[in-house]
Amino acid sequence: MLKVVKVMLVLAAVMGIALAQDGEIVVAQRVDVPTFDVHQHSTTAVEAVLTNLFDYLIFRDVEGVLQPALATSWESIDTTSWRIVLREGVTWHDGEAFDAEDVKYTLERVANDVELALQGEFETIASVDIVSDVEVIIRTAEPDPLMLSRLSRLGASMLPEHYIREVGIEEFSVNPIGTGPYQFVEWIRDDRVVLEAYADHWRGAPAYERVVFRAIPEDSTRVSELISGGVDIAMGVPAIDVPRIESAGGIEILPTPTPRVYLFLVNTGEDSVMSDPLIREAVDYAIDEQIIIDTLFGGFGTPTLGRVTPGINAAPLELYGQSNADPERARELLAEAGYGSGELTIKLQGPTGRYPQDAEMVEVIAVLLEDVGINTEVEILEWSAYLDQIWSPREIVDMGFIAVANSMFDGWHAQRQIVCEGSWSASTNWCHERFTELVNGAAVELDLDMRAEMLSEAYYIVAEERPMIFMHQLQNLAGIASDVSWTPRPDELLWMFDAQPQ
Repeated sequence: MLKVVKVMLVLAAVMGIALAQDGEIVVAQRVDVPTFDVHQHSTTAVEAVLTNLFDYLIFRDVEGVLQPALATSWESIDTTSWRIVLREGVTWHDGEAFDAEDVKYTLERVANDVELALQGEFETIASVDIVSDVEVIIRTAEPDPLMLSRLSRLGASMLPEHYIREVGIEEFSVNPIGTGPYQFVEWIRDDRVVLEAYADHWRGAPAYERVVFRAIPEDSTRVSELISGGVDIAMGVPAIDVPRIESAGGIEILPTPTPRVYLFLVNTGEDSVMSDPLIREAVDYAIDEQIIIDTLFGGFGTPTLGRVTPGINAAPLELYGQSNADPERARELLAEAGYGSGELTIKLQGPTGRYPQDAEMVEVIAVLLEDVGINTEVEILEWSAYLDQIWSPREIVDMGFIAVANSMFDGWHAQRQIVCEGSWSASTNWCHERFTELVNGAAVELDLDMRAEMLSEAYYIVAEERPMIFMHQLQNLAGIASDVSWTPRPDELLWMFDAQPQ
């Protein structure tokens, strides 16, 4: 039966036929959408929802392959120019036609407005020239080997120029329209986003008539809602709850490796005890990633010595699956640094309610550090408070926890924040000239082999200097009701067009 449904959906997309739809599907994750302005956030969990409202020019499928979306074809004209041919017959949710003016407006807005959260991701774009209603040329200031990846990620979702000019960006930010398979119905802050299928979408009608995205930060509440049938899909299921969910019946748990890596940013400045490289090395050796993976994540994770996971381009995979755990060596390094047991105190800061077992992991690491003779002070804040008080002001005392994904699936994207004057440099107070030279060079290097060599050297500099201390790659656990067919994506997007009743 499921195969028949899929075949019918494919036919409908090809023939432009809207099929009868199957009611409502409810999806729960930890965080809410703070805005519908795709340029004013940098959180994957927000993009996970918005991707259903807004289309990209290029779409990365569940296997990570770039596929045509609002762009049907693309080609590199020269080292700084890309020709993009647009799909004809696409309409916004108000019925107006999508065209090249929208592409120019969207990309030049995010490239030029330094007040936008994602401006730094698109500042390489110098201009977008309109050739016709269905063709544009994107010109960059320098060669950009990541242009196609940029056009397939958050921030490159197309915006409706006509509607924003009519109502203003503030109104759009709470009452949006897009070209995606679902259209906006309602947003109740800190509770839910309600979307309805857009029958005239160029892919055809999605299988579910309505999608509700619920924000449920508490793990126990999210799991209870899954078991009781209050939600059909729950993301970020804690491994400790898997036996309870499976015993309830009617729910499948699907683990999905992601490019998200759990790590600490380390303040290497003179005002922090972490300024001593021996202390940073001792902390790294004190942390046993496998203990964390086994005790908190049910074995669903892999240690790594860098922001590198399978599927990441131009990154040294030999760092993946490796750990420096060696408590005895950690004690020796502390002695070399001049500290006896209990003579050093390190402050660990982290959020709760954003990532699976985030606060618990910080507490476990505190225990591991204390085991080798390091006293710890732990500060845990709710996610939004952590962003406002610790992360955005860059007020990390010694070590600040974050779990970072890689929306471009590229090694350069994983390293760019910690170059000298990078966006994380105020947190780490680390400036390494050779590292910065390598990463900045890789940003414009079109020779892929040379680019990979440059980034590999950069990764090893970080592994030795430790302005970031890495734990493990996350496997995201999704709980899915047995009457729903849906495959979680490695990029963590909640792409509901692929969801099917079964």
